[in-house]
Amino acid sequence: MVYTCHRDKNCIINKVTRNRCQYCRLQKCFGVGMSKESVRNDRNKKKKESPKPELAESYELTAELETIIEKIRKAHQETFPSLCQLGKLDLGLWDKFSELATKCIIKIVEFAKRVPGFTGLTIADQITLLKAACLDILILRICTRYTPDQDTMTFSDGLTLNRTQMHNAGFGPLTDLVFTFANQLLPIEMDDTETGLLSAICLISGDRQDLEEPSKVDQLQEPLLEALKIYVRKRRPSKPHMFPKTLMKITDLRSISAKGWHVALTVASSASILLFAHVK
Repeated sequence: MVYTCHRDKNCIINKVTRNRCQYCRLQKCFGVGMSKESVRNDRNKKKKESPKPELAESYELTAELETIIEKIRKAHQETFPSLCQLGKLDLGLWDKFSELATKCIIKIVEFAKRVPGFTGLTIADQITLLKAACLDILILRICTRYTPDQDTMTFSDGLTLNRTQMHNAGFGPLTDLVFTFANQLLPIEMDDTETGLLSAICLISGDRQDLEEPSKVDQLQEPLLEALKIYVRKRRPSKPHMFPKTLMKITDLRSISAKGWHVALTVASSASILLFAHVK
């Protein structure tokens, strides 16, 4: 049997997502020393064994997960107000993308500081995670503010840009990728809680380069993954596929960010001083 990856061969693999991409799961196993012979033996063994009935999975939230969900929801809503709460801004005030990025990054830093466990990480790891995830979260946030009828995006402070304005503001060739992602997000109909949890999972990611304590970051991510899984499945009990579909949006975001290196550099450059000033 040959497995293939339908993404960029860099899927996130952990105990919650491990069944989403068999190719990346197998490569991770080989990377930690598992032999290919053991895979063949395991397959033969499974053929001989009679199937066992699967236990029904519990979708009940523990008190701890309910607390996490409530904190993340409030953190997201209070750092990314709803459209009806926003005023209109003069486009002339936003003639530079660096100014736009700075406004958004301040809100993302405020959100990060309210994610359970984030401020308990080393300062270096807080900065590493923020710099790595800033563009991903920025894209996710504006894509939840996509208006398909007008083909526009709305930023944190109420600035609304169409496709051409986004391109000219600094997104450049990344613009079409962002708008495509926004359209793909529409059928999922994510609410504020799901957007906040997905942003937190994107931020708290132990596979980012140069982390001092990646295992600690992984431990912080586990309850966030569990909270998102249960919340999504409770909200859509007839659509069990929606949790993996929602989670895979992180892979899509990373792919867009990787292709938009020029935007990522602009964000990182304009954000560096802010990150050091706000992460304490």
